[in-house]
Amino acid sequence: MSQHRPTAVDHAVGVLKLVGLHIDHPTVIDQKLVRDASAEAIERLQQQIAPAAHHLALLYARLIERTPQGYRPYVTLTQDPQRPYGAVITDTNDNVVARQLGKSVDSLVELLAAQLPRKGRGEVHG
Repeated sequence: MSQHRPTAVDHAVGVLKLVGLHIDHPTVIDQKLVRDASAEAIERLQQQIAPAAHHLALLYARLIERTPQGYRPYVTLTQDPQRPYGAVITDTNDNVVARQLGKSVDSLVELLAAQLPRKGRGEVHG
C-alpha cells in the first residue's frame, strides 16, 4: 500500500497547526520539533514555488520586450502539465488581442508574437 505524501502546502498547514498546539501546550509539543518541521515545510515550499515564479517573471519580461507600446501581457500557470504557461495580451483599450497556452516560455512568446502587430518596424510618421 502506498503512503500518502502531503503536498508542500498541506505540509505547511500541518506545521502551522503544530505551532498552535505548541503555543497551547508547550510541555507536550517540543520546540525543536516545531522548528525542524517549520524548516522542512519552508524548504519544500521554496522548492515548489521558486522555479515557477522565476519562469513567470521571465515570461512576462520577454513578452514586454515583444509587445507594442501600450499593450499589456498577463501571465499565469495552468493546471495542464503539457502546457503549463498561459498568457493574455491586451491592447491600449484593454481588448484581448492574443491569448495562448504554451509548453515553454520561449515557445509561448513566439506563438503570441506571431499574433501581434510588429513592434517598431517600418512605421512612417508624418
